[in-house]
This record gives sequence, C-alpha cells and structure tokens, in this order.
Amino acid sequence: MLGAELVSAATEIAHKGRINEVIRSIGLNTAYQIGSQVAPAVAAIAAIPFLLRHLGYDVFGIVTILSTMLAYFTMLDLGLGRAATRFISQSLQAGSPDDVRRYFWGSIILLSGIGLIVTVGCVLLVPTVVGYLKIPTAYSRPSTESFYIICFTIPVVTLMATLRGFLEASGRFPLVSIVTGCGGVGTYVLPALAVSAGGGLLAVAVMFAGVRLAMCGALAIGCLRVEQRPGLRPIFDVAAVRRMLSFGGWLSVSNIVGTATIYCDRFLLGMWVGMAAVTSYGMPLDLVGRLQLMITSFCTVLFPLMSRLDESGSTQFQTLYRGAVAVGLSLMTPLAATAVMVAPIMMKLWLGQRITSDAVFAAQVFLAGAVAQSIASIAWTALHARGRSDLTAWLHLAEFPLYCGVFYIAATRFGVRGAALAWLGRGIADFICMVILLRVHRTRRSFSMPPELVAVIVSFGILLIAILPLRDAVIMAVVVCTLTWVWIWRTLLDPTMRIQLARVLLGRRTPRPVC
Repeated sequence: MLGAELVSAATEIAHKGRINEVIRSIGLNTAYQIGSQVAPAVAAIAAIPFLLRHLGYDVFGIVTILSTMLAYFTMLDLGLGRAATRFISQSLQAGSPDDVRRYFWGSIILLSGIGLIVTVGCVLLVPTVVGYLKIPTAYSRPSTESFYIICFTIPVVTLMATLRGFLEASGRFPLVSIVTGCGGVGTYVLPALAVSAGGGLLAVAVMFAGVRLAMCGALAIGCLRVEQRPGLRPIFDVAAVRRMLSFGGWLSVSNIVGTATIYCDRFLLGMWVGMAAVTSYGMPLDLVGRLQLMITSFCTVLFPLMSRLDESGSTQFQTLYRGAVAVGLSLMTPLAATAVMVAPIMMKLWLGQRITSDAVFAAQVFLAGAVAQSIASIAWTALHARGRSDLTAWLHLAEFPLYCGVFYIAATRFGVRGAALAWLGRGIADFICMVILLRVHRTRRSFSMPPELVAVIVSFGILLIAILPLRDAVIMAVVVCTLTWVWIWRTLLDPTMRIQLARVLLGRRTPRPVC
C-alpha cells in the first residue's frame, strides 16, 4: 500500500529509472528515524523506575519539568530549521551552492542571536518560575540552579535546528538518526548513572546540558563532512533570510504556541495540584508519545517529498496524503487497542508499588487519543507542505486560552484524571480543526465530511475498551480493528492501490481485481 503511493509520488520528482531507488531511500530513512526514537524509549523504560525510586515523586516531577523545558526550547528556532530543510533541499537539487550558503549561514547567524536573547530573558525569569511552582523547600535552591543550567543550553538547542535541517536536506538521515538516537539514550542513561554515583537534581541537569552540547558538536562535524557543504566564510543575505522567515514565521508561532499547549499542562499541574501529580500525569504521557514514533518518523521523511509535490502542482499530493492516513490508522489502531488492555498489567510490572491508579487511568486515556493525534500529525505535515503554516498558527492561538481554562477546571476539581480527559478533548478538537482546514484548502474544494475523521470514532472506541472487563475488551478490540481495516480498504484505497496491496498480501503477480 505504501509502495503504491510512493511510486505515484516519485514519478513526479524523479526519472522512471530511479523510482525504486527513491522508494528504498524513503523506506530506509523512515527506518532510521524510527530507530532513533525506539532506542530512547527503551532507555526510558529502563531508567525511569530507577530515577523514580532514588529521587522520589517530588524531585522526579522537577526533572520532568526540566526535560519539558528542553523539548520546548527546540521550538524557538522561528521555523528556520524546517525552512532550511525546504530551501536548502531545493537549492541542492537546482545545483546552486551560493544559495545553499546563503540559507545555511543566514539561519545560523539569526538563530545564534535569538538564542542568546532568549537565554537572558529566561535566566531573569527563573526565580519567578520557581516561586510559582509548588516545590518543597528543601529542593528550592538545587531547583533554581538546575533551571539556570537548562536555560544556558538554549543557544545550543536552537543552533541544532539549522544543522539538522541542512543534514536532512542533504539526505544524511542515517547520521541525524544516530546522533538523535544516542542523544535520546544519553538523556535517560547519563542522569541514571549520575544518580547512582550519589548525584541529585543538579547532577541530572548537568547531564541534560552535556547531552545537548555533544549532540550539537556531532551535527556540526557531520555538516563539515558533507561534500556539498557551504563555505566556512559566514554570509548574511537579507533576501534569503526574509524568504525563510516568510515561510518559517507562522510555522514558528504554530510550533511555539502548539508546543506550549502540549507541555504547559505539566507546569499548570505543578502550580495547581503538586509535583507528585506531574509525575503521575507526565510519565505515562511521555511514554505513550513514543507510540507515535512511526508516524512522526514517516512525516519527517514525507515533508520534503510533499513540499516538492506541492511546489510542482502535482495531482499526486492528495494520493500520497490519503496513503499516509491509511498507514497511520492501520498501524495505530491495533497498537493502541492492545496497549490499553495491557497497560494496567505492564505498568504494575514496570513500576511495582510506585504505580498509582491515576497514572494507569491517564495512560489509557492518552493511548485512546494517540490514534487521532497520529492522523493530526499527518494533516499538520500536509498543511505545512502546502505552505499554510499560518492556518495552524491561528488555530493554536485560538485554542490555547480555551485549553488552559478547561484544564484548570478539570485539574483542580478532578486531579490527574480530569487533566488527562482535558488533554484528550483538546487533542480531538485540534485534530478535527486540522483536517477541516486541510480539506477547505484543497484546490478542488469539497464540503463533504473528511473520511479521516473516523479516527475520532476509533479513539472513543479504544477508550471504551479501557472500562470493559478483559474478555469483553478483547472482543471490542477485535471489532474496532476489523471495522477500521475494512473502512480503510473501502474508503481510502482506490482500485489501483487495492490491487497493489492484494499483490503483496496474496503473493500473486496478477491478482484478480478487488472490488
């Protein structure tokens, strides 16, 4: 199924003799991206129980906020990382080394300056932030020092966006995957080693900062080894920077506000409920997010291809998008349904007596929402490939204050469980709006119901599995998965794609037409 869409899309951007090479490249790059996220997930599963046992719920909640800050800082690149991927890729394809140099160094210089400015602002805000969080008095000083250390990594984190964008535009996905994978593993393993050696919260913050410095250095060395790398003499071309900002400006707003919407819940829980609630809420949310690594990796590789198809006005854009939605639904539905059923048992085996019923409930809610969120990621990628990052930005600006209000009511009245349900409601609302915006933006506007909205029904069906007895839950999971696969076959796949899929499944060279 995936091969059929990629073949159709590749014919628009490559010679016929290179179609198989393009398909293999996309599949291999996606595999590398998946590997770079699987390794940190395995490290997290091994390290989190150890850190939780030695640090306690309160300190581990602070560590969760520190890691959340690092994730949020990656969004402070004004969209220039993704813009660099787009424009450098086009320049390399056109054989314009001067343009590559302009885009690369313009992004480097601008992001370095922005990183320094943001660092100063964040450092000044640290005492205020620590004062608002409900941090135990005994940990007030080490928490403040840890926040300062994390703030000083901002220039490094923003700089990594351009380095990674250049490497992805150059097709160096294996190197990017190795660096990010090792960095993700180090984010969990090194703090665990520091704690085992007698270190505390401050040592964990130092390890976080050291990992980011090492990743930035590795990406920089990788850029130097690219044959078509730009010259080492910096240049700041205003026209090139303006062009990148015109694309990345709204993307940056979307990233910053969207990421704030996603991650602000930890800070709000820390302020309104307590650090123990942050652990019960944030720990399962981070791990469930790993379930989407396949979709995230797929979208990372698809973005340059979708951008080129949109630039050329190809009619295959929609075919590729529908194929991506089919892949997302067919993979995430059985994964989420199975994970919801085994979540109580697995979390009990994983954390033992330290697990809480609130954490289990939150994990099941997050798993149910993972299906809709995965398809939302595909729609988000398609909108940005269309050049409409402004639409996602306006959407996130509108939903942020609404979500904060709903989250406050849910968290203060119902604790972690209410916070998890508020997260699910926001995710589904965001997904519905994203799909509708993409449908309205199509060249041939259609006001029919977007077929991918079935992901909302699937999410609610999986949530129902969580409250059923095990036997009934298994039956419900089989029904949900079967109906979803049948619907994908009948709705998202055209006759040509069905024949291609039948050829793969049945092993026939000339399968009979499938109706």
